[in-house]
Amino acid sequence: MSLYFAPDQTVSRRSSADAYGRRVFATGARRRTALWTALVWWTILWAAVSAYHGLYSWHYFRTGGTALLDPTSHGGLHVFATHPELQMGPLTLVVAALLVAVAGASASGWVGAALMLGLGILDLWFLWQAGAAGSTSGRTTGRTGGGAPAGRVVAVAGAMMLPVWSVVAVHYGHLDDVLAMSLVCAGLLQATRGRSWSAVVLLALATAAKPWALPMMLIAWGEREGRLRRAVVGLVAVVLPWLAFVIADPRTLTVGSFTITTELDSVLRVLGVTSPTTPAWDRPAQLLLGVLVAWLCARRGRVGWIPLAVMVTRLLLDPGTYLYYTSSLALAAVAADLVGRRTGRVPWLTIGVTAWFVVDLFLKLQLRFGLAGRYRSVVLLALVALVCAVTATPVRWMDRLRSSDRTTLARRAA
Repeated sequence: MSLYFAPDQTVSRRSSADAYGRRVFATGARRRTALWTALVWWTILWAAVSAYHGLYSWHYFRTGGTALLDPTSHGGLHVFATHPELQMGPLTLVVAALLVAVAGASASGWVGAALMLGLGILDLWFLWQAGAAGSTSGRTTGRTGGGAPAGRVVAVAGAMMLPVWSVVAVHYGHLDDVLAMSLVCAGLLQATRGRSWSAVVLLALATAAKPWALPMMLIAWGEREGRLRRAVVGLVAVVLPWLAFVIADPRTLTVGSFTITTELDSVLRVLGVTSPTTPAWDRPAQLLLGVLVAWLCARRGRVGWIPLAVMVTRLLLDPGTYLYYTSSLALAAVAADLVGRRTGRVPWLTIGVTAWFVVDLFLKLQLRFGLAGRYRSVVLLALVALVCAVTATPVRWMDRLRSSDRTTLARRAA
């Protein structure tokens, strides 16, 4: 039998293969367009629902933005000293000032809400791309093999997360949390692509938006080479945005001592803390626990789990129980599902956090705060246990296990 192919046959087969490749690419592009179009409309629907009594907390950002633009002694660089209730970072203050300057004080909230909704969809795309980048190298995320997260997984995760995200974006209008989590997602994407330096910058900006994001800096842990330099640059980048405010008014340093009410359904109450406001030890404990768990994730190569670890430790020890806290936790769960998990056919963490949000909302509406607090404690402690279990398993061991599984499957197929 002759193996010779005429030139016209070779060209014909090559053309057919190219045409097939173009059809597959076009089909994939149409599906992606349909997916993201559906998610956009889904977000708009839930934004309309959340708009009822919306922008509940926007007055903080309107006040802060207006005060930053005020050259008097009560504003400008004195804003944090004059308004200690503005528990946000300098970056958030600058963005709020830009929104007030461009849209005006009255319209700034709805312009900001549209911006925050758009960032929620962009965050989902960041995490999808981070999952795709992490699938090619488990060194950064702990996610190896299996390729990029499937479109259906992204669709389910988005369908669960985006309604909860509309709470922080539209109902409360908390610009600081939105900016911080969006920059964390962008930093995670850069880290999964091996761009540790750009990740450091983005994560420092996240901390400049909301100080509780400081433990997220460990996402840029990266390779051993250059780690100390990245740590120094990251520390400088975190301190620098605050420096001008501290120099202008040293009272800015007292902003961290601001306290809030210890809610009846907080984990602190369940643990027996009777202080009516934030205990003096609480904020340092939040920071130290977040850094510790994030460091364990980074050491074990589980960088995709760091956002969830930090958010869980924050909610576990926070005296407040506002519903918008769960929005950041839901996005962190998406990060764990799309970037951290290996067998991510179903985003169970995102589904679980969303289910908790619904139950928590129902219990709050029924004024059953004691039961809500116990349920909150069980959910958050379970998530802490899950993160600890994940960090207890080195990536290298799991990689060998998956390699063995793939070898076994290949032998069976042969």
